[in-house]
Amino acid sequence: MLRVLLLSIFFASRLSAQFADVSCDLDVNKLKGSERQAVQGLQGAIEQFFNYSNWDQDVSDLGMALEIQVVFLPSVTIGGDKYFQSQILLSNRQDQVYFIKDAKFLYSSGRSIQLSSTYDPLGTLLEFYAYLMIAGELDTYEQLGGSKYYSMASTLAQLSRGAPDLGKSWNARVEFADRLSSNQDLRMAKAYFYQAFGALGAETPNMPALAEAMDLFFKSIERVVLRYGIERHTTIFLSGHAEEAAEMFAMSGMKEQLSRMIDFNPKSERIYAQFLQGMP
Repeated sequence: MLRVLLLSIFFASRLSAQFADVSCDLDVNKLKGSERQAVQGLQGAIEQFFNYSNWDQDVSDLGMALEIQVVFLPSVTIGGDKYFQSQILLSNRQDQVYFIKDAKFLYSSGRSIQLSSTYDPLGTLLEFYAYLMIAGELDTYEQLGGSKYYSMASTLAQLSRGAPDLGKSWNARVEFADRLSSNQDLRMAKAYFYQAFGALGAETPNMPALAEAMDLFFKSIERVVLRYGIERHTTIFLSGHAEEAAEMFAMSGMKEQLSRMIDFNPKSERIYAQFLQGMP
């Protein structure tokens, strides 16, 4: 049954170590020959940064998949230095996606990227988004579990606002981290959703606990939509789990809530509609 498949995927994803299955892809088509030479090794350096950085012990067993795509744009000169300019997409391949529209950084072939108390345009940028990814993951483990890491991301961005010629970008990142942190209804919804999974994980599914968790999940998403409208990161989470949510609503007999999910996440209408058709 689908439920068995979903549970196997869910629990397998939580048995790995820290950042896992990290992959980085570089698009260097817009770079000159000498510039392409200069970014040799960057792919491996980014992968090693996420795999081997000395993250806190409380996130040593998250097992987060991570996919990074870097699309280089024509380079720019800032303060006499030549900066690589790019757009970067980071994703856990499921329910977290972050898009950096205008990343600027220095890099030379063979250089490593490391966690450091010293500001570095690329290393600090990757560290900032690592904290956001960790925060989003921890929010699925317990209610508001990622608060510490949203705070770390915000603090890092605040400290980086004095970066020469790049401060405006960090001002926006301070606001971004604070906005994600303050969307507590979405953060609570994530925890309720995974509580529902837990109710199915026992040898005998706890159907009352499933229904209660899904009701709390629905009400939290409803509050997000009422407050913010169809917000991007809510849509990403709902779309990443549309099939699981639809099945759990159906198992709980929550036809009205399942129908309303179409309004909350129109991108997944087909999935919700399929499960609605099978309900009495």
